[in-house]
Amino acid sequence: MSPSRWHGRIVTLISRQFEEQDENAVTMAETWVDHPALGVCRTADLVVMTEDAWDQLPEDPTVFAPDVSVAIEVVSPSNPGNDYITKLRDYPRMGVPEYVIVDPRDGTVTVHSGPDTASGEPRYADTPRRYKFGDAVPMGRWTIDTAKFPRYRS
Repeated sequence: MSPSRWHGRIVTLISRQFEEQDENAVTMAETWVDHPALGVCRTADLVVMTEDAWDQLPEDPTVFAPDVSVAIEVVSPSNPGNDYITKLRDYPRMGVPEYVIVDPRDGTVTVHSGPDTASGEPRYADTPRRYKFGDAVPMGRWTIDTAKFPRYRS
């Protein structure tokens, strides 16, 4: 199922804000995030990286996971487990320092950070920070205004 118009609007709003705040930030939508040594590849709704990391990319649309500063997923109504379970497990294993889940179903944003291996299995060490649509949400060194994020309609 292709993303809804609400999904696409949120991705666009976030992307614009990153690039407006930081001329060295590069955003890429619907991008493969890969870690070949782990044999793990995920498609992110949006990734943020530095311009230097972007300049080193191969011609294909694949991004090396440790080069990603922030991975953002907008929850799909049909498959929320992919974002809340699968990607929450895989992104810290892959070395992505910050993972953000935007959920238009309930109007929340959850920020996970600090990959850590102390438990034996990499996971985000920080307690997830939760926000509501309308809040200014810190994502890495940037802050995203969520006031215009649309909610899914039933």
